[in-house]
Amino acid sequence: MFVRIIVGVVAVVLLTGAGFAYHLTSSVVGERQAFDHIVQQWVHDRTTITQIESIDEYRGKESYAVVLGKNQAGTSVVAWLTEKSAAFDSMERAVPRKNVEAAVLKSFPEAEVRHIVPGLDKEQRFWEVTLKDKDGRYHYLHYDLFSGALLTSYVLNPT
Repeated sequence: MFVRIIVGVVAVVLLTGAGFAYHLTSSVVGERQAFDHIVQQWVHDRTTITQIESIDEYRGKESYAVVLGKNQAGTSVVAWLTEKSAAFDSMERAVPRKNVEAAVLKSFPEAEVRHIVPGLDKEQRFWEVTLKDKDGRYHYLHYDLFSGALLTSYVLNPT
């Protein structure tokens, strides 16, 4: 009898935990799908991008939806979009993402690159790289989008 009660309690706890995990996961997925849908509408309404390659997010002094894609002429472009603003640039003369990642991994061979996204601060365009080093510290590196020069770098120590 006692074993049945324990098994029943464990089953209820496991089912409750699984339900919570499912709810949390579906909420996050739903929010991401809603974000992507809104950004796709902004792209359609306010840009010349006809082929979306990726939708990402840059969070700096101001947060932007970042869209990489191709315009009607087939040129690779980037757009930084908010509800009220849009900024564009060609990626034709930009340092390729793979080159930035290779340079970062050369400088931080044991680090794990977490995120690389084109960033925008006023008129400055850059690649923002987020990485986690072997000591658990997060590094945020900004490389000029067109020259590849390191603009800023800062480290957050783990707590």
